[in-house]
Amino acid sequence: MRFIHTAALLLVALILAPHATAQEYLIGRGKADVTGPVVGVQLWGFVRDGQISEGLHIRLHARAYVIAEPNGDRVAFVSADIGSITNFMQLDIIDRVRAEVGEGYSIDNVLISATHTHAAPGGYWHYGATSPLGSAFHRQHYEAIVGGITDAIVQAHNDLAPGTITIARGELDEGGANRSMTAYLNNPESERALYDSDTDKDMTLIKFTRGSEDIGSINWFAIHPTAMTYDNKLISGDHKGAASLLFEAAEGPDFVAAFAQSNCGDVTPNTNLNNTGPGDGEFDTTRIFAERQYAKARELFDNASESLNGAIVSRQMYVEMPGLAINDAYTGAGIQHTCPSAYGYAFAAGSTEDGGGHPMFKEGMKTQNKMIDNIAKDQLGVEPPSDECRECHGEKAILITTGEMKPEPGYTQVIPLTLTKIGQLVLISVPSEVTTMAGRRLRATVESVLGGDNYYVIAGYTNDYTGYVTTKEEYDTQQYEGGHTLYGPWTLAAYQQEFTRLANAVKEAGSVDRGPQPVELRGREQNTPLGSGPETSGGKSFGELVSKAKRSYPPGKQAEATFVSGNPSNDYRTDIHYIEIQKQVGDSWETYNTDDGWATKCRWANPGEDSNEWHMTATWDIPEDTEEGVYRFLHRGNYTENETVQRFETTSNEFKVK
Repeated sequence: MRFIHTAALLLVALILAPHATAQEYLIGRGKADVTGPVVGVQLWGFVRDGQISEGLHIRLHARAYVIAEPNGDRVAFVSADIGSITNFMQLDIIDRVRAEVGEGYSIDNVLISATHTHAAPGGYWHYGATSPLGSAFHRQHYEAIVGGITDAIVQAHNDLAPGTITIARGELDEGGANRSMTAYLNNPESERALYDSDTDKDMTLIKFTRGSEDIGSINWFAIHPTAMTYDNKLISGDHKGAASLLFEAAEGPDFVAAFAQSNCGDVTPNTNLNNTGPGDGEFDTTRIFAERQYAKARELFDNASESLNGAIVSRQMYVEMPGLAINDAYTGAGIQHTCPSAYGYAFAAGSTEDGGGHPMFKEGMKTQNKMIDNIAKDQLGVEPPSDECRECHGEKAILITTGEMKPEPGYTQVIPLTLTKIGQLVLISVPSEVTTMAGRRLRATVESVLGGDNYYVIAGYTNDYTGYVTTKEEYDTQQYEGGHTLYGPWTLAAYQQEFTRLANAVKEAGSVDRGPQPVELRGREQNTPLGSGPETSGGKSFGELVSKAKRSYPPGKQAEATFVSGNPSNDYRTDIHYIEIQKQVGDSWETYNTDDGWATKCRWANPGEDSNEWHMTATWDIPEDTEEGVYRFLHRGNYTENETVQRFETTSNEFKVK
């Protein structure tokens, strides 16, 4: 009987083992502002000449988390509301973090992921600043992003304290549409039959808890932040940033909620597939997808019960892409090679479903056109690709061969790949936009090494940006995504092969060959200062009202006021709110809302054709549940006088909400 009793206890212990006392990690979180220049800089994603920032909808943030074993390894993960990260930014941030807090952070364990919002300004890439294809490099903007991310990581490091992490996964229906069905349907029918959707519906969420307090969460879900279309000129975190604000507002000011990006390469919120989504305009579509992601994250967060348990292991390596030999095990076609980076005609066509690109180009273009090649040479100063490069890129009609530019490539040829295991969570960090099926294949490759008892997540846009990754079958259709797969048709196979090496290193907690370092471009860029020079006030005083708010508004309507202001990029900073909504409480005024909220917008305009005169219009979409009372706008601005920036703070007339 005693043997039976002992065996029964052992059986119960085995059954309960997965739900045993949660492992304590050291966990910390931080958040910092990385809002870009709100006036005068081209927005990042659509690369439209006329899409120049004019104002602000919601501010951009870096949300950082540090997870550490009490006496072991650690990892820092950052989700930033910007278009992209570059490897030079990762390296700079690591140097600055180490200067602040000491050792412990390196390229192995610092993961910086962009949400990829297309409503953030550009102008911070070293790559572009050193090539004939590049845009201006604004060091002020670069410093604001790098400084903000550094600050967020340092906050998280200083916040470290014992806590637990739970994980959950669930499907989000109506989470976007596949915008590249021509390519997706070219994948084998037998492979497509394994899945019930042409997009990845899974959202994976981890929840951070210290004692009885929930302090933060990260979720990964694949959907492009293009709800804010190329017609938009206001800075915005799109649906990912808006969803974060919803979660944080519900949980309190110290809670940090990241809605991080995954393999969204062919997934769009514009579900009508004509640059419009389910909403009544782009702001409404953004709101809808923010609310859908928040609702699923809320559900997973409230029901997360499986604890992460186990060691933290993270490894990064660099891979030189041109000429990389890829084994038959990953190609199914014998040894193949990747290519020097090149953009295809289909890249210039853009994604038709998200608005398209240059009208000269169409998705599916596969044949070189001598007239187009001559235009590229004459206007861009780029030489046509070599015969070897054309052959390497297969079905791609090549527009620009950045990998063959002289005296050095116009785009990075060395990419960082990172694999991180935190207990049962495996983050496959890629510097690219991975399509739905490519992501499925890559996850399966890593799972074949590390086993099936883990949660595998593609962490997209991490530690660099190197275009798209499609399957070979998708690449051969030369839709937009294939035209933007820079290193040729075997790019995914290269990722699978190299991540297998990383997975084996992580499995054994061993070392991995670092690979070659990228060409160093830091310090070589030519800085382009922000701003537009001294402003004029049109005979008025700076801060003076041009148009007043109405005397009263009912909830559900929009309040508006316009001020004489200056160009905010003349005094670019991330430590202020350009506008606040203030409510009268007794004899004082209290902040009721700011430009960090969904309901406000501020837009600058130059009313004089030949003058540097600026007006700023503030709007507030008054929520239906707004308390009755007396309100006003507060505006913080600047202007230049005798080559010195002057700052001011001013208010509108009072108005009632009733």
